[in-house]
Amino acid sequence: MLFLNQRFRGNTFLATVFCLFLLAKADAQSRSNLRLNVEDLYSTHGNHFPGVSASYNRYFGKKWELGAGMEYSYTGYHDDNGWDLYHLNFIPVYLSEYFYIGTFNRWKPYVHLQEGVSFARYDKEFQDQPGVRYKIREAGFYGYGGAGTGYVFTQKSGLFLEAGMKAFHLSFNNLDVNPHGFALKLGYVYRLK
Repeated sequence: MLFLNQRFRGNTFLATVFCLFLLAKADAQSRSNLRLNVEDLYSTHGNHFPGVSASYNRYFGKKWELGAGMEYSYTGYHDDNGWDLYHLNFIPVYLSEYFYIGTFNRWKPYVHLQEGVSFARYDKEFQDQPGVRYKIREAGFYGYGGAGTGYVFTQKSGLFLEAGMKAFHLSFNNLDVNPHGFALKLGYVYRLK
């Protein structure tokens, strides 16, 4: 168990350094932006996972935007596969792709995909044997797909709103803890150059 704790901390540290490096290099890049947003996942089990995220993105032509980012989401309780789960923390580190459909006045509709690794930490106990909790730290595949629109205020800034489907821990094992469901994102875009 100690090995897993050290491994989780090491991976989180490396992911944080990677994202900070991307953000630090953003000033030297042309046609790039920084996206900051609040988001909420409404899971299929009926509870919410509110979160925040930040990403650095670079434009490739007028239709494509590619980037990398990090999110933090949390909920106090979630039930899944016969377990009561408490204090769930998810930290996805992901790659992000945007495809812009066109520009209509100040509106820019797009399709958005994210894929990466999600680091999870939570406590779990059997629903039929409450009282004994196990501390869990694990990682799994993270996925998101959605569509949204951006509204451009100036050449340097704008807002965006999008909706989609998100899963924090995709796997082939149907007994894994995988909060998933409908996600909403509201955010701010700042064009760096």
